[in-house]
Amino acid sequence: VLCPTSFAFNAPPGATDVRVPGEWNGFDLGTAPELREGGAQGQLAATVDLPPGLHAYKITYRYGGELAWVLDPAEGRRKYVGGIENSAVKVPDCRLPAFSVAQSQVARPAAGEGAFEARLAYRDGIEGAGPDAAAFEATLQDQDGDARPLTAQEISVDERGDVRIDVRGLDDGKYRITLRGATRSGRVGEPLRLVFWVEAEPFSWEDALIYMVVTDRYRDGDPALNAPATPGADPRGDWAGGDLEGLRRSIEDGTLDALGVRAIWLTPFQENPAGAYPASDGVHQVTGYHGYWPIKAREVDPRLGGAEALRAVVAEAHRHGIRVLQDFVVNHVHEAHEYVASHPDWFRTGCVCGTDGCDWTSHALDCMFAGYLPDVNHTVPEANAAFVSDAVYWLDEFDLDGLRVDAVKHVEEIATRNLAAEVREAFEPAGTRYFLMGETAMGWNDCAPPCNDENYGTIAKYIGPLGLDGQFDFVLYHGVSYRTFAWGDRGMLHAAYWVEDGQKRWPEGAIMTPYIGSHDTARFATLADYRGQDVAHGRDVPTRQWSDTAEAPASSDVYARVRLAMAWLLGLPGAPLLYYGDEYGEWGGVDPNNRSLWRPEEELTPDERETLDFVRQLGAARQGVPALRRGAYVNLTATEDTLVFGRRLAGGRSAVVALTRAATAQRISVEVTGALGLPAGAELTDALGGGAETVSATGMVSMTIPPGGAVILAP
Repeated sequence: VLCPTSFAFNAPPGATDVRVPGEWNGFDLGTAPELREGGAQGQLAATVDLPPGLHAYKITYRYGGELAWVLDPAEGRRKYVGGIENSAVKVPDCRLPAFSVAQSQVARPAAGEGAFEARLAYRDGIEGAGPDAAAFEATLQDQDGDARPLTAQEISVDERGDVRIDVRGLDDGKYRITLRGATRSGRVGEPLRLVFWVEAEPFSWEDALIYMVVTDRYRDGDPALNAPATPGADPRGDWAGGDLEGLRRSIEDGTLDALGVRAIWLTPFQENPAGAYPASDGVHQVTGYHGYWPIKAREVDPRLGGAEALRAVVAEAHRHGIRVLQDFVVNHVHEAHEYVASHPDWFRTGCVCGTDGCDWTSHALDCMFAGYLPDVNHTVPEANAAFVSDAVYWLDEFDLDGLRVDAVKHVEEIATRNLAAEVREAFEPAGTRYFLMGETAMGWNDCAPPCNDENYGTIAKYIGPLGLDGQFDFVLYHGVSYRTFAWGDRGMLHAAYWVEDGQKRWPEGAIMTPYIGSHDTARFATLADYRGQDVAHGRDVPTRQWSDTAEAPASSDVYARVRLAMAWLLGLPGAPLLYYGDEYGEWGGVDPNNRSLWRPEEELTPDERETLDFVRQLGAARQGVPALRRGAYVNLTATEDTLVFGRRLAGGRSAVVALTRAATAQRISVEVTGALGLPAGAELTDALGGGAETVSATGMVSMTIPPGGAVILAP
């Protein structure tokens, strides 16, 4: 079958002979269809009859005597042909019926009274057989995975095949309606997924405080799963007994609710290999407890509890209004992966990152992270398609809410572009955003522009409407997080500059993830402890992996630094990250020492308990004060030791965040009426328990910041 496929392009002024060559004609310019006037909004347009599938193409035009071959800026998908990157159009089977969403909305006037309404336009198959309404299939699935057909009162179909859905009496939680159309000739369409949440306040990913869990190192909920020690493995790099059931219990008992967590990032849970393999030093042996060495495409590691344990975690999280993100590895697999055996041509081997002739920069796209981790070649269309299909499988089968994409700069851009296109198409027709966050490691310095331009540019290029929603803010981490708050080398003026600069640099609409620690960094508490204040506390100690490693902090000052950094972090725009254990100031140098087992409250020291209590206050403040999540960032005043910034939200709902490193209390006054829209006479209360202040007739508000502490003022 050949299906009419439309192309459109905004040609630059003066361009002539605009055409669309593609795989269908061997990219032959002479037989390529010409794009002509008549498209929507003044675009040039053409229609080409193509069979179902993914087809590569380029846009060409002549300008000033030169011929230009360009990617289609309006198309997200890409495809390589003969090693050359092209735009790609996905052509569905036009014989099948399909639906488009004309309108959808969620209402929740009260708990237990949630409602979902939608109007869907039917498109008949090209054969023109007409809709067979009696054969339409529509089911409603709740967050527990229970599904039922929609009743006659909940769905209606008119003579054109257009559908109206009206479901009421829904409890809070996540739901999915799946609809399939059918024609009178017996053809059944692809499923349309309408994913929606019923909740008291509609969620935005700016609302998310993301909690990162290394599942094996979090909490042991099912000791029966614990395996014996792996022969040859260093205990620090072996399986430790944490599992999905342990995480489920922490969700169920409110441990994460108390922190204000709204999203969980789970390290990869695909099955990893048995046995031990060389660590980066080539001496020690470690296992795949972390999940980043997958050997199966679509199986949950039984050592973590298997598929049913994952379903239970997701269902419990959704009952608490918490989203779940899968860490999805697109750069590599383990050599024992099923795809390596069945499709060796999908992978690149031989060049190990960081070895002679194979540096991390010039070979970023084709080097192997280790000799036993073949590199995925996304220029092979079948390889890219398989990984995209696997991602959709995980999101669909386990009702996940998004992906953290690993090692973005080490894969061709096609990996994230095609992933984003497929996820948006499959899961977002009803408007629920699936979060795609990336990891593009850059930075390692705090130099001012233009020396940091490359860092910003490399991270930013993957973000946008056709790509990722955001990325980890490596620039801010290396520029401020430890330099200002752990080491103290840089002052609050420096912090103010870098946050404000980032707000200008990141693409519009980007939701970045600031952080002070992760599984790839030394613990913040250890950086604060070993800041070079004496010979015994050199800054090199946290970088030691296997010998003479960092010890537990002995000074309460370390935890005061953790608390101040947390107050800064949870006041920032974006979706900040809380690495498991950092909520109480867990310690340890770089991997494997930063991945010790999570400890419950009863096992914490007094300093750690004080830190945990404070972070709980911060989490509650972030959830309770909308401006801390959604307000625009505004610097108000800064000195070397004190920083005051605002989060401006319309309607007099702005907030003020004040921090000081000073050893004495600081009385500070700032203007908030013009800067933040807080009116004279407004009473602002400290969300951290410090009392209330009133905005003066001149638009000023004064506050007392406790020594080494923080204040969060909001109406």
